[in-house]
Amino acid sequence: MRFYNREAELQSLENIISAKGHALIVISGRRRVGKTRLVDEFLRRYPALRIMIVPKEERQVASDFSDIYGNKGFKPSLATVKASLEYFFAVEDTRILFIDEFSNFLEVNKSIPYELQRLWDENQEKNKILILSGSYVRMMNRIFTEQKAPLFNRATLKILLDPLGHNVIWDILTDMHVQDPREKILLYCIFGGIPYYYEVMERIGSRNPVQELFFNPGTLREEGQDLLRQEFGSGYRKYFSILDAVGSGLASPSEIANKLGLKQTTISKYIYALQNDFKLLVRQVPFTENPRRSKKGRYFIADNTLAFWFSHVYGRSTPPTVEEINTFVGKRFEVLCLAFLERWLIRKGERVLKKGKWWGPVKTSSGTYEQREIDLVIETERTIYAAECKWTSDAMGKNEIIRLRESALGLNAKKPLRMVLFAKNGFTIKESEDVLLFTPDAIVNCPA
Repeated sequence: MRFYNREAELQSLENIISAKGHALIVISGRRRVGKTRLVDEFLRRYPALRIMIVPKEERQVASDFSDIYGNKGFKPSLATVKASLEYFFAVEDTRILFIDEFSNFLEVNKSIPYELQRLWDENQEKNKILILSGSYVRMMNRIFTEQKAPLFNRATLKILLDPLGHNVIWDILTDMHVQDPREKILLYCIFGGIPYYYEVMERIGSRNPVQELFFNPGTLREEGQDLLRQEFGSGYRKYFSILDAVGSGLASPSEIANKLGLKQTTISKYIYALQNDFKLLVRQVPFTENPRRSKKGRYFIADNTLAFWFSHVYGRSTPPTVEEINTFVGKRFEVLCLAFLERWLIRKGERVLKKGKWWGPVKTSSGTYEQREIDLVIETERTIYAAECKWTSDAMGKNEIIRLRESALGLNAKKPLRMVLFAKNGFTIKESEDVLLFTPDAIVNCPA
């Protein structure tokens, strides 16, 4: 699969490398997000040494360094990583060294980041470039960004590589000969913005990627466990249990704690880490409430593939039905629609102030109160947009607008309201001044 997007990251790397002087570049991000591919793509233009750190005996890692230094006929004899790094600064002519999976050094020898700190500080005049990448977000923070970290404040450039945006995924799927906008959205809602999954999909060439990738002896069968083991190491079980509970449909901290048989206070630190350190959980509160004060928080798994794996792969021996897949996609469709509408409004010149979801009691036309939800709400400087998203076989129309207007009373809006409908299979009504309508075709073919 060809290389897509990442123009901003490539330009940042170019700005650093082309300047005179030394530089320490740190690239982190989720497993499979494309960190190595980004650096390899960039280094096509520059001579560089590359090494991937695998957890093994230090002498073996030092031998790997000897191999990359020995590409000119002379192979140095190195017994420690410290000696290997000293060799790069003192002897090696090549300016750039790319160390992939740098955080694995902590399993080889915990003192290595401190040795690198010393060598980096002692060799400022050497005009060397170090590029370090790693998947362990918290571990990379412990090495580079926390105040007592060994390499704190040394990085010239830090890149946290996010998944590819949906507009880039539409291009990837077009190149894979997927033309139907509804199929593109379905695949994105399951596989998200992780390029590796589409690379595997393209290689297999299957028209049933859920079956091929998750249930045949296969590539992603253990993906959730593999990802969490890499991120959390031996302590992954509590994090795994929390994500499993959320994936099964439990959304509040009390529900999650009850499922695990633990006190809510016991799991709070794990939920905090999943939300803030690893970005694997997202907390929502009703749009009208203060996120810091609200006790109505709900959690959902941020990553599409991890959410699908926990809800429809883990613990199952047979693939989900079409109905189960559509139900799952319907929930992730809401997240996609929120991202799409925000970008659409920005392109129209509106400044987004706040976004989210709303739920709560609403007084209906019959005079009774009902619990209602609004799938997404966006407030701009001029308007509040309330939207409903449906991934069903039915077209949307007048009834959905009436119900949405009724639900929107719960927002107590002080600005003009516009209703928005997103529908998998179109509409029985037309757009008007205060009603916007979006089909899958409009979402997929909207300019970036």
